[in-house]
Amino acid sequence: MAALALATPVHAQSFPDWVSAEGTFALGVTDRVPGADAFLVGDGTVRLSFGRFGAELGVYGRADALDTPHETYGTLTLDIGANGRLSVGVPRPAYDAFAVSALETHFPSLGIDRTRATRSAATFGAMFADWLPVGARFTNSTGDLSYAVSAHSAENPGATVVGFGLGTRAGDWTLSGAIESVDGDVSAKAAVSRDFGAFSGGLAYFAPEAAGLSDLVEGFATYSISDQLDVTGVVQAPVDGGSVTGGVSARYSFTEATSVSLGVASDAGSDAVYSAFLGLRF
Repeated sequence: MAALALATPVHAQSFPDWVSAEGTFALGVTDRVPGADAFLVGDGTVRLSFGRFGAELGVYGRADALDTPHETYGTLTLDIGANGRLSVGVPRPAYDAFAVSALETHFPSLGIDRTRATRSAATFGAMFADWLPVGARFTNSTGDLSYAVSAHSAENPGATVVGFGLGTRAGDWTLSGAIESVDGDVSAKAAVSRDFGAFSGGLAYFAPEAAGLSDLVEGFATYSISDQLDVTGVVQAPVDGGSVTGGVSARYSFTEATSVSLGVASDAGSDAVYSAFLGLRF
């Protein structure tokens, strides 16, 4: 998948003190899916804060001419202690916050199709099976360690999803992992990366046993040619020997949050496919 990305920041001063937002969005075109043409990929949250209390509205998913698989999040929140937060309603699953796929990070319109293998069953169910996963989530952090736990119940089809994840930084190393139970069936994932200065790289392993899918191994490497230009390669492969997905992307950063990217990828053994997208990161 070739990509052209432009990310534009939304600065904190754009909102009143009690309003905040974070996330990434990409708007573009691709020839990967015939007839889909233009697409929008988004993962963002808007928060309203009232002292220790708050409300959040978020979305994760993709929209194109053929389909709009997405999950919409909405919660009431209570801040507990210095960094803890309890969210009740339709919260983001804890499983999604850790060991995020590098394919999704660098090739969002491609990586989002791996949701069933790399993200929570609650997310996949909402996007592709009309689930309404309601529940609660608690997040906290101390020093360089952060963690989250969540529980969701979807009346249709009567599924219970419980997840836990954690992540930490240790010098130049970043480690994260998560585990999730879906009616007793367990999925897990883990990722490790290291910054070597001009070069950084990482590995991840996804074991989507609850989804009945093959395990995936993923690797990425980024080389920073300059402060503004870097090149990243990503490879994702099933351990059972199935088709490999890989791509290379070059990104030029105008600011910390504004960039343009060009890339090409082969999706699961198909011919090279191309896309161009504009991105918003805030």
